Amino acid sequence: MAPTEIASKASDPLATFAAPVVQIRPYRPEDKKEVDALFAAGMLFCGGDHPEFLYLWENYIEECLDDDLANIENVYVKPGGNFWVATIDDEQQDGGRREKVIGMVGLEAKPNQEGELRRMSVDSAYRRYGVGRMLVTHLETWAKANGFVKVWLTTGEVMIHARKFYLSMGYEHTRTIVVSEEPRFQAFYFTKTL
Repeated sequence: MAPTEIASKASDPLATFAAPVVQIRPYRPEDKKEVDALFAAGMLFCGGDHPEFLYLWENYIEECLDDDLANIENVYVKPGGNFWVATIDDEQQDGGRREKVIGMVGLEAKPNQEGELRRMSVDSAYRRYGVGRMLVTHLETWAKANGFVKVWLTTGEVMIHARKFYLSMGYEHTRTIVVSEEPRFQAFYFTKTL
C-alpha cells in the first residue's frame, strides 16, 4: 500500500505544520522489538490513571508478550487473519533515516467468518493524527476483501478514549462483563458488521 499522508489540525486553524506521512504495512519479524515496546507503553498509559490496577496491567503485558505477541505469524497470519504496523520515516541523530513503528493492530480469525480486532495501539507522540483510524480502516477493508463479515473487540473500562474511538468508527457496544470484583474491572465488548 502506498504511503498515506495525514492532515492534522493545529489549535490555530491558520497555522500549518507537517503531519507525519504514515504507511500501513503487514508486520515483519524485525518489527517485534518495537511492537512489544509499543504494546507495553500503550497498556501502561491506559492504566496510568488507576494505580490500583498497575500490577494487573504488568501481569497482563507479560502474558501477552509471551503469548500471541511472541508468535504473531502463527496466531494471526497463518490461521487467516493478519497483523499490521503503521510506520513513519524517522530521521536519526546521525542524519540517517529509518522506518519507525508508531502503531499496530491485529485481526485474529474466528469461526463464522468473524475476526477479533486485537492489540490496537498508537505511540502517544502520534495520537490525534488519525493513525488509529487509518489502522482500523485498513483492517476492516482487508477483512471485508478476505471474506470476514463481522469484526469484534474487547476493551477495558479504564480505556475511556478507546471506547469513544470505537463508537466513532461504527462499532456497537454489545455487552459489559465484570472481570474482577476486587479491584473491580469490567470488559466492554464491541461489534461491527462489515
